[in-house]
Amino acid sequence: MLLFVPSSLLAEETNPTPSGAHSLGSFTAQDLAGKRVVFLGDSITQAGGYVSFVDYYLEKLYPQQDFDIYGLGLASETLSGLSEDGHAGGAFPRPCLFERLGRLLERVKPEVVFACYGINDGIYKPLDAERFSAFQQGVNKLIEQCQAAGVEQIVLVTPPIYDETTKPGEFNYDSVMTKYAAWQMALEKPAVHVIDLHSAMRKARDARTEVFSKDRVHPGAEGHLFMAQSILAALDVPVPQQTPEAIQADPLYKQVDKLRKHRSANWMKHVGYTREKTVSPQPLGDTEDVAAQLKEKINQLRRK
Repeated sequence: MLLFVPSSLLAEETNPTPSGAHSLGSFTAQDLAGKRVVFLGDSITQAGGYVSFVDYYLEKLYPQQDFDIYGLGLASETLSGLSEDGHAGGAFPRPCLFERLGRLLERVKPEVVFACYGINDGIYKPLDAERFSAFQQGVNKLIEQCQAAGVEQIVLVTPPIYDETTKPGEFNYDSVMTKYAAWQMALEKPAVHVIDLHSAMRKARDARTEVFSKDRVHPGAEGHLFMAQSILAALDVPVPQQTPEAIQADPLYKQVDKLRKHRSANWMKHVGYTREKTVSPQPLGDTEDVAAQLKEKINQLRRK
């Protein structure tokens, strides 16, 4: 049996498990080693900070293991297929994952899929049975299509908070996200795991005065790090206590982030997608040759 021990925990104090984040138990970081892992989601995943932080800690804490992570989020995307009137100033409706998921599964061939959706699926309106049902159907369809394509494990990440403070009695969209997250947490399906990011982030936000997201939706670097910490805690990874700035200054992080951005830009074009305009699938070219060179630099930094 593979013994998965963090490399000296970096000789630093580790963060406690983020309040509200619970271990997945039988599914840990060990199950990501040697697997092709894809992160799906909306603009938060496309921005990719939390994906880079997750990959960075896996690479640094487990230098003898190999990780193969792709961040393939698309801004504005939903699972529900819904879009509010006047989205993007009326320029285009929200894209839906299922326009591209089949091609992505066929071309990328992930073995593990993380999916973080919900913040766009309620289209920023009060809880509504039809909208809620559309999200639920989308989650189930995601699971069905991934499993039919041979994905071994699926990890649903409940949506981050809608970071707005309202007066008692006023509508707060985060109450909708709380319902969406609770429904996901109640799912019981084979090879499907759920990380309750939303509850962890809500508790952390309630305990502080500073916002995670200045525009209420898109977290800054600290918010992305908190997202990564919550995901890693659920995977039983002891995360050293560091600031985003300290991590981003590490040469290892810079290479990990460069690899994520490189793969995201090129694999997204290879899969193709529609958002305002259609980007038809394009040849992958030397994408993975360049990725291999970046991986070699990463290995040199983490195994020195």
